[in-house]
Amino acid sequence: MQNASTLAQRQHHWRFINSGECDGAMNMALDMAMTEAVAAGKVAPTLRLYSWRPWAISLGYHQSDQDVDVQRCRADHIDVVLRPTGGRAILHANELTYAVALPPSSPFFLKDVLTVYEIISRSLVRSLTLLGIDVDFERAKKTPKEFARGDLSTLCYASSVQYEIGINGRKLVGSAQRRINGSALQHGSILIGEEHLQITKYLSAKSESWRQRVKQYMQKNTISLNQVSDQKIDYNTLANALKSGFEQELGITFVEQDTSTAELQQARKIVSKFSILAT
Repeated sequence: MQNASTLAQRQHHWRFINSGECDGAMNMALDMAMTEAVAAGKVAPTLRLYSWRPWAISLGYHQSDQDVDVQRCRADHIDVVLRPTGGRAILHANELTYAVALPPSSPFFLKDVLTVYEIISRSLVRSLTLLGIDVDFERAKKTPKEFARGDLSTLCYASSVQYEIGINGRKLVGSAQRRINGSALQHGSILIGEEHLQITKYLSAKSESWRQRVKQYMQKNTISLNQVSDQKIDYNTLANALKSGFEQELGITFVEQDTSTAELQQARKIVSKFSILAT
């Protein structure tokens, strides 16, 4: 059993894992295995960063794969996976994905999901500020039910149901949160380039006019870092900013580590649960 001082030190020192590129199903399995390890007290609270190779479409845990044209994805070597969290479809391309796992013993873990969402979002805002990016941060005005009824409900970036990070009203970060074994997993995508707009090619279109309307909506309502930054931002630049921003906002210290052997083994056991199409 951990004594109070050991527990306090562990909550102040977080793991920082920069996984780099990985395939979609393994990325989701690693997020789940990480959260399970954090919940069991085997590892410290963790921020994991990663990207996707090949590109992949992820669906919310309860979303139907009928929303995606799997044959078109196969032809273009786009993986299709389920996320362990909710939400709608996202094309993961030129982006950085973050994942935070918090145990119930963390001072940042609260029963109110939106409060935890806000805490993590403020850390993201601080990180983007370090890159000279001035973002909007506010509670979205629509409810999840309103988005679920909408004609664009297939798309994650068409919905905004928590605290949203954007620029001039256009969404920059899409995130989702779930409680797993008493701990919190929140992960989300930070758009670096505009490649996410290509998702319209891979949706099961109701009609060509619907597909065009989706594309126009996303062009109008999403934005990427390289559309607004005076400097070229890549994955590594953003990763370094996130490491510093979380430390500054939360008053924590990161210890850089790799995913543990036990987490990798667990991820390999469960990876098939998240794979719909592997190319």
